[in-house]
Amino acid sequence: MIEIERKFLVNTLPAELPDGTPILQGYLAHDDQLEVRIRQYGTRHFLAVKEGSGLTRRETEIEISSQQFQSLWPSTEGRRLEKVRSRIKYGDCQIELDRYLGDLAPLQVAEVEFASVAESERFVKPDFLGQEVTEEEAYKNSSLAIHGIPDEQSQKCQIGALPFLIRRGHLYLVIVTNSAQTRWIIPKGHPEPEMTRQDVAVMEAMEEAGVIGNCIPGLRSSCNHKGEHTLSVYPLRVTTVLKKWPEMHWRKRVVLPADKALKMISDPELADCVSRLVVRLTR
Repeated sequence: MIEIERKFLVNTLPAELPDGTPILQGYLAHDDQLEVRIRQYGTRHFLAVKEGSGLTRRETEIEISSQQFQSLWPSTEGRRLEKVRSRIKYGDCQIELDRYLGDLAPLQVAEVEFASVAESERFVKPDFLGQEVTEEEAYKNSSLAIHGIPDEQSQKCQIGALPFLIRRGHLYLVIVTNSAQTRWIIPKGHPEPEMTRQDVAVMEAMEEAGVIGNCIPGLRSSCNHKGEHTLSVYPLRVTTVLKKWPEMHWRKRVVLPADKALKMISDPELADCVSRLVVRLTR
C-alpha cells in the first residue's frame, strides 16, 4: 500500500474535538528509509513496516494478537511513544490529530492522507493547523520516540545528564548544586551547534559534575522544567570521577544511593523526571 500523507503542527485544538483513541507505539527497527513498528490502537494490535520518507511512503500492516504484541514490546525499550488520536472530517479529507502524552507532551501534530499526490497539492489546511513538517525528519514518529520533541518546539530547550554508577549491585546518582549552591540539581545546559544531544549531556556532566562517561543508547526522559522550558535528560554511565573539574569552585557534588539523591532534588518536575529514569535503570 502506498501512503500519501502530509503532516502539520497544530496551532490550537478545534472547538469540537471528537473523543480520541489511545495509541501505544514502539519501534523494533528503524533507519532513514525503513521502520518496523508495533502499535496498540485502542484494544487492537498491529505490526507495520514503512518504507521511504516524506510525502509518499510504502506501508505494510498486519493485525497481531495481544499476546504477540506483549511478546515484542520489551524489544522496543527506549523507542516508544504514547498519544491520543482524534479523527476529524474536513471536506473530502479526514484529519488525524494526535495529542502526545508523557515525555512528548504537549506536542500536537495532525496528519492528512490523500488518494493521490495531485489531491495533496490541492489541499487547503484549516486555521487550526500550522507549520507543515511533512519533510522534517525530526517529526517522524520514530524520531520522536527516540529523540523526543525537536529543539525548535522550545526556544529554551535544555539538555541534562543523569550520571549514575553501580556499586555493589546498587544504583548511585551523581547530583550537583546550582551555581548559587542553594538547590540540588543535575548537570544541564543548552543545545550546541554541530553537537548531538547526547554529546551535550556528556560535556555538561564533565564540566558541572566532574564525571566522564557514556550515554545509554535510546534511553531518555523529559519534563517541562518549572513551566519555562523542556528539559531532556539522558542517563550517563560514569566511568571516571575526576578530582578536579571546570566548575568545582562554585558547585558542590555528591554521589548518593538513588533514593537518597531523589529526596535532595527539590524541584518536583525534575525529581519526577529523574525518578522515571531510575525505575528504568534499576530494571
